[in-house]
Amino acid sequence: MWNYICVSGFFLIVSFLYHYYITIQPVSVIQYPKENYDYIVVGAGTAGCVIASRLSESPNTTVLLIEAGGYFNWLTTVPLAAPLMQSTNVDWSYKTESQYYSSRALKNFQQLWPRGKGLGGSGQLNYLVHSFGIADDYKDWPPGWSYADLQPYFRKVSSIMNLPGTEPDGPLLDALIRVDTTLFDGKVTIEKAKNTIKRGGRWSTFNAYLQNAWNRENFHILTDTLVTKILFNNKSIVEGIKVRFGSENFKIINVNRELIVCAGAIGSPHLMMVSGIGPFDQLQSNQVPIIRNIPQIGKNLYDHLNLPMYVNLKMPVSITLRKMQTIAELIKYFIFETGLLATNGIIGNIVRNNSSVVLFGVGSTDEKLLKDVANFKTESFRSLFPSYNNNSWEGFLYLINCMKPRSRGNITLASDSILDPPKIDPAYLEYAEDILCTQDGIRLALEVLNTESFRKLGAKVHLPNIKECRHFHQDYDNPDYSECIIRYAALTGHHPGGTCRMGVDNDSVVDDKLMVNGVKKLRIVDASIIPNPMSGTPNSVIIAIAERAVDIIREN
Repeated sequence: MWNYICVSGFFLIVSFLYHYYITIQPVSVIQYPKENYDYIVVGAGTAGCVIASRLSESPNTTVLLIEAGGYFNWLTTVPLAAPLMQSTNVDWSYKTESQYYSSRALKNFQQLWPRGKGLGGSGQLNYLVHSFGIADDYKDWPPGWSYADLQPYFRKVSSIMNLPGTEPDGPLLDALIRVDTTLFDGKVTIEKAKNTIKRGGRWSTFNAYLQNAWNRENFHILTDTLVTKILFNNKSIVEGIKVRFGSENFKIINVNRELIVCAGAIGSPHLMMVSGIGPFDQLQSNQVPIIRNIPQIGKNLYDHLNLPMYVNLKMPVSITLRKMQTIAELIKYFIFETGLLATNGIIGNIVRNNSSVVLFGVGSTDEKLLKDVANFKTESFRSLFPSYNNNSWEGFLYLINCMKPRSRGNITLASDSILDPPKIDPAYLEYAEDILCTQDGIRLALEVLNTESFRKLGAKVHLPNIKECRHFHQDYDNPDYSECIIRYAALTGHHPGGTCRMGVDNDSVVDDKLMVNGVKKLRIVDASIIPNPMSGTPNSVIIAIAERAVDIIREN
């Protein structure tokens, strides 16, 4: 035991010292900004890192990137450590409003929505899964934004972001790719998971873009600085921003060409509304001086909702906490950048129509961490995850979701201050179609389990004994039982978007150039502009959007 503790501590200390002392303070990170810049970028998340880095390539252009947080610690580079970052100082730690149609197994019926707060944003605490979606995802996007139009940007992003990343391997993947999909109803596709892992570590736009740019003289970065308001003249033209750094220090910074907001699906509509741009009723009821009435800001909020379905295994083929904590695995990771810790645990994806099943190959679950991270009630958590008190339990998780949910929610103001988090109501499962779509995903997951390759592993689905669902026959084939479990146990997929929708119609928030309608010198580039849910994770799509946005800005 002492040998294990000493070796573990040694490698942790060495890693910490490496990341803390070897990293040199970048030239671009400053304490006090200039009075004005050509471009100001708000938010150093996935999109903001791309926009600021690309625009600063022109030496005659001055660029300021503003981030409310600071640096993420070294632990975030470990792919499987993603949950450890949630509910810490690098997480905005948003909570939804109490949900009516879903989330019944969660405290106060509220979902926790982690969003990255620091350089790299949510790209520094996500699960690193890559997807560009499918062509059909883009059919309602404006001209110039079709799947075909974006292909050059997809290729560019693939090169820069090290795609397809580190390929998963092992017996679970072997079992998955041996599944004969011709035996199933409908067209079923199975593919290995893709990710943005490089040399065993997290590879985000912080690594691929920002770190390559942050020693340029014309590029400034303000950390731990909150943009409190966008400032306009009397002609609805952006003049600058008001920021707060430190506890009580406020400053106005002017912008010459454009203000580019990259604060995310929650932060961007929130900043718009407290600055006087948004639905008239929202602004008026919160005593916000009205600059421009744009009714759809904060509307059209969507998110994927994942049902966790636990599968027990007889064969020792999954990732467990005990395996991850061995001296051998620590040596593999810290010395050779390989092993279990160098993966994100995502094995593959199974799709039929709009139903998606993600295979997450981690068997044991840490109740102290995951129960609170997901906001589960204790009884519900233990009912869903039989491995809650056993760190060597063999099994895996299916994460089942409807890729194109119909339900839409909204983000509204809690007050006129940026310091008060907005009200977030995703309205999960308001439409019955979302239940039916998820139930088809359940059937698909069970069909895969019934194949020879998974039977050889001793795979058997776990049936949660949630108190409120006990009066139904406990079988996922029973639609009443499965609907009950979905409404109680399904969790956020961490993919919010749509709240500043891009389009060419009168109800859109930004146009096909991503400029905010009705005002000048103001552009939004992040997940909030994506009109509809993607058939997959949106992070790589956001990078491609940011790359194209830079080309649009340069053309102008």
